[in-house]
Amino acid sequence: PRMTWWQKGWMAAAVNLSDIAAMGAQPLGLLLAMGLPRHLEEKDVREMVQGAADCCDTYGTEYLGGDTKECSELALTGTSLGLVPKSGLLTRKGARPGDLLLMTGTAGLAFAGLLALENDIHSEKALKSLFEPRPRVKEGTLISSSGKVTACMDTSDGLPISLHELGEAGAVSFEVDAAAVPVDPEVLRLAKIADKDPQEIALQGGGDYQLLFTVRPEGLDEVLNALGDEAKVIGRCIEGKRNILKRGRSRKELEPMGYEHFRR
Repeated sequence: PRMTWWQKGWMAAAVNLSDIAAMGAQPLGLLLAMGLPRHLEEKDVREMVQGAADCCDTYGTEYLGGDTKECSELALTGTSLGLVPKSGLLTRKGARPGDLLLMTGTAGLAFAGLLALENDIHSEKALKSLFEPRPRVKEGTLISSSGKVTACMDTSDGLPISLHELGEAGAVSFEVDAAAVPVDPEVLRLAKIADKDPQEIALQGGGDYQLLFTVRPEGLDEVLNALGDEAKVIGRCIEGKRNILKRGRSRKELEPMGYEHFRR
């Protein structure tokens, strides 16, 4: 309810461009199918489409249009197209034991925005992260061109469940150092106000749309040089079927928490 119409359009575009970024591709365009309620005002639809077009423009691609139908409730479905050299295509399958695990940006800021809404706490930064996700298109193309990345996906549904899916695709597991997971200072502030553990916020929620990827150790310096401060090593790929969360000396299973589609 707090989202503007512009933000609804932006998000519909951004979440699809993020999937293109996770495969190392440069976006070519976005199609948006819209189911619109009869009572919707034209100015709201125009604002929503402008949000999608502005997102496309920000990431160097085009809003191509799409299909429009009457619907009992608002429904937006995006399809993004992208281009990547075959040799640079990033998939979820390919991580091997010994690979290092990295992620861009920080974890938990979008979920902290939801926490701020639920607890009526003011946080413009967290709400912006929740309502206006920023797909990592530039970073995706950079790691693709490095030739050193073995697997990649975005963290739209949350870090733990993304690790679970990345591990299942490659028949491997991961060990994550909780202290190494980057957390935005705003998450720390909101966690203190809401009396929550900031690491739990970082590990429980989705909506961050960061890139989670694996790199062979000999390629780490090249990848970090390309991304600068935009990526951090948060763990490593291991053999086995269970992901492990390491907190100091303790090690426990990292359950696949996060947003689950089709769950009632």
